Amino acid sequence: MNYSILDYVHIFKGQTPQQALSNTKETLQLADSLGYARYWFTEHHNSTTIFSMAPDLMMMLAGTLTKRMNIGAGGIMLPNYSPYKVAENFATLEAAFPGRVDLGMGRASGTDFLAKMALQMTREKMYELNTADQIQEIIYHLTGTFPEGHPLQTLKIPGTPLKPNLFMLGSSAGGLSLAVKFGLKFAFAGQLNPRQDLEFLNLYKQQFALQGHEEKPYSMLSKFIFVADTEEEAQLAALPAEISWMKMFMGAKPDELQLFSLEEAANYEFTLHELAIREQNRNRFIIGNPAQVKAQMEALKHTAELDEIMVADFYADQQTRLKGHTLFAQIMQVL
Repeated sequence: MNYSILDYVHIFKGQTPQQALSNTKETLQLADSLGYARYWFTEHHNSTTIFSMAPDLMMMLAGTLTKRMNIGAGGIMLPNYSPYKVAENFATLEAAFPGRVDLGMGRASGTDFLAKMALQMTREKMYELNTADQIQEIIYHLTGTFPEGHPLQTLKIPGTPLKPNLFMLGSSAGGLSLAVKFGLKFAFAGQLNPRQDLEFLNLYKQQFALQGHEEKPYSMLSKFIFVADTEEEAQLAALPAEISWMKMFMGAKPDELQLFSLEEAANYEFTLHELAIREQNRNRFIIGNPAQVKAQMEALKHTAELDEIMVADFYADQQTRLKGHTLFAQIMQVL
């Protein structure tokens, strides 16, 4: 089973965006040396604590710093862009890093109403968009295969076809159905919908097989994963993320979701209500020492038709993060 990383580019407590980018550069190079299959960037807007606003720009940085693994967007949120611009950007990336580029496409805007309107620059586009038409148009642009008579048929991208690896992102049946329809790889956000992740991944493989696509199905699951030398250290490493997600479920604003330092998290006093919410969120996380995490990875291999596991990176400091990714790679190399 392949293994990979999803980077939110967190700005750690007391650090600057420049330091967040420096941390990502260091993590990229470590991951490339440890056998990670791919390294993706999220798309978030209107946040004071996450610096991954432009995943395609982050990918260009990542491509120059790595030699082996794929670089990707997890994802490009289609309501925020025109299909033509997505195709141009990813054709550029594919030309720069042939065979290493992943385009993960999301159905939602991934942000709040104000940022969504600012990104789209028109209120006309605030209404529901047809994601299937957007995906089809991106494929036409990247492959130069517009049908005769299409209104955009004369638009050109130099060097076409320049087609990256196409993934459909999802945490529900909607993303699954589009992956099946277009014969795309499917990345399921298990940290967002942990109660149905394995069910939908298995369903994807079953439905894909019925469509007769030339491409083979490929399934990926992302989870918040924390590994440390001991169970106690792993629980502490995960605690800032657990607190942040607990606060989000209690209605905290984006600028109130800064990851606590490990010391702050260790000293945090939960109310009974907060403990209950934390417990409800537990299945979003895989936490433990190497033996415990290895056992959970082996269980996943036996219960899901899964090709790849992706670490949704929510570590709260760089040292713990690098150690966690190193231990996880060692686990996956012997599975």
